[in-house]
Amino acid sequence: MDEHELKRAADVGLAQREADKRTVERMQTIALRLFCVAFFLGLCGWLLNNL
Repeated sequence: MDEHELKRAADVGLAQREADKRTVERMQTIALRLFCVAFFLGLCGWLLNNL
């Protein structure tokens, strides 16, 4: 492997890590939204049961 190939492999690895980081952030955002919706629906159900 020459220096050019090593640099390209490092760049590809860095790009992959950045993509993985974005994917994790997107999944966390989706999970947070789902949690908020579930919490809201649970609260509405609890209020309806207690009225």
